[in-house]
Amino acid sequence: MLELDCENCSNVTVQGLRALQHGVLERLACGGPLRETMNELCRRAERLAPAVICSVLTVDREGRLHPLAGPSLPDHYSMSLDGMRMGPDAGSCGAAAYFGEPVEVTDIEHDPRWADFRALALPLGLRACWSSPIRASDDRVVGTFAFYYPSCRGASPLDRTIVETCVHLCAIALEQEERKERIHRLAYFDAVTGVANRASMEQHGETTVAAAVANGFGAAIHCVDLDNFKEINDTLGHRAGDILLRSVGERIAAIVNKGDIVARIGGDEFAMVQSHAASAADVVGFATRLMEAMAAPFDLEEAMATVGVSVGIARAPKDGYDLRTLMRKADFALYEAKSSGRGHFRFFDPEIESRIAANRRIWQDLKQAVAAGEFELHFQPIVALGVTRVCGYEALLRWRHPRDGLRTPEDFLPVATKAGLLYEIGAWILNEACASAAALPPDTRVSVNVTQVQLEKTGFADDVAAALAASRMDPSRLEIEIAGSVRLADNAEILDCLTAIRAQGVSVALDDFGVGGSALAHLHALPVNRIKIGRPLAQQAQSSPRAATIVQTIIDLAHELGITTTAEGVETDTQLRMLGQFGCDEVQGFVISPPRPLSAFLDGAETIGGGAHPPSSLA
Repeated sequence: MLELDCENCSNVTVQGLRALQHGVLERLACGGPLRETMNELCRRAERLAPAVICSVLTVDREGRLHPLAGPSLPDHYSMSLDGMRMGPDAGSCGAAAYFGEPVEVTDIEHDPRWADFRALALPLGLRACWSSPIRASDDRVVGTFAFYYPSCRGASPLDRTIVETCVHLCAIALEQEERKERIHRLAYFDAVTGVANRASMEQHGETTVAAAVANGFGAAIHCVDLDNFKEINDTLGHRAGDILLRSVGERIAAIVNKGDIVARIGGDEFAMVQSHAASAADVVGFATRLMEAMAAPFDLEEAMATVGVSVGIARAPKDGYDLRTLMRKADFALYEAKSSGRGHFRFFDPEIESRIAANRRIWQDLKQAVAAGEFELHFQPIVALGVTRVCGYEALLRWRHPRDGLRTPEDFLPVATKAGLLYEIGAWILNEACASAAALPPDTRVSVNVTQVQLEKTGFADDVAAALAASRMDPSRLEIEIAGSVRLADNAEILDCLTAIRAQGVSVALDDFGVGGSALAHLHALPVNRIKIGRPLAQQAQSSPRAATIVQTIIDLAHELGITTTAEGVETDTQLRMLGQFGCDEVQGFVISPPRPLSAFLDGAETIGGGAHPPSSLA
């Protein structure tokens, strides 16, 4: 119980105040609705002070007043105060909140603080108003408690005792409500963006979907992923990342309709429940508006950034009825949208689920493939045209799957990349290729493809040295092939790694040269030993004069720079003769031999006799 200063109170009043305290505190302890509790407080206070009308207003963080309780005041009067800014001339309550001190107006009709509000009060018979600020424990003004009088008068000693008790109770009630709201926000709203969180989506999304389907409106789940959030977070910092996430949440919230749900479900992923999605056109329209909303640059304080989004969509009842199923299928569609180029939306399709399930099986099988000895290398000969002899072999990975048979990298490397297994597989290829070289003629090199993941890992140059030492292979026989997709010009880590590898005597080749836009930049960035003209360009040169000119130019440029050229994917006699005429140094492709197990080459001839074709032992 609160201590009561009842020097001027009768026994009846003391009992009434104690009953008021007990009733309000009991309601608060039971978690009763705040508005009902405050209305009950006002009614009990009015019974203790006849001819007095009570009101309670709250004050928000922006200094605006909102009616909370006032059971004896007309609704139109209370609502007229909603959103009013506190200030020195904002009536008794607005001034009390502004100054943080009680404001006692004994004559509303003539007091300047009521100039803008007396027309509201006087017709209701309100002639005087005494308002007291309600303070939280941190001294913030969180509300006001007011006594209105029907005559021009001030507060009596009894009134002051009642008000002191009521203000204290109001402070307890408002702080308790703040704590409840804070806990609720922590439980159901994302702290960074202010939109709903995953828990809130799971709690309310199910009901929203069920209601939309039952009413015939249909519903759609939109799963959204920011395409380059990680780059922004890494380059501009976490503050910029938080600003971006908050801005994305605001833009999404601005385009949804009433009844829709917006949630951040983790990282840079958002999800929306579209509660009116009766037709595909409704869903496409929403997704289109979403993409357009994200198109404008975001102001991240230190920089402007453009962020693409990928969206996966599942519809109810077409794709399911419950939220969990719809979220899973929208996530499948999102995966497809990201895998096929990003920056667009995809609807769920059962074929997507089948592909993902197959990839997951591959994922699980890949985890044990290295340990189980299921990988093997096949080798494709590289022929030097000037001397018509095999000068090297490219080591190519194959997976002898226990259930599916022999599989090529195109079937499983994308999955291995996402599973984080690329470095482990690449290390196996490097060591196995070096070990296999011992069985090949000592004047032939072995080419090994390496990935950006390997080149960026600290110590990869040491891994190369270890593989050479373990196999006792002459470093000059090993060639590292770098895909054209690897960025060299602006990646100091990769350049340092390749420099260290070349210092060991290992040669470096640029694979797929002429395919993509980075080939010339690579030549400028790193002195390489060899360039491999990509399969598409080498094959197009046979039928396209423009492609032929490009190939001739690449060969001439390489020779000017002292770089050897190898054409990949050579499949016909015509292509072989043409490349020889262009002065290409080496070729590889099915016209020479497809990739085969090492044993296929150990007993065969190594030279090309007489013409363009190799002997049958290499065919």
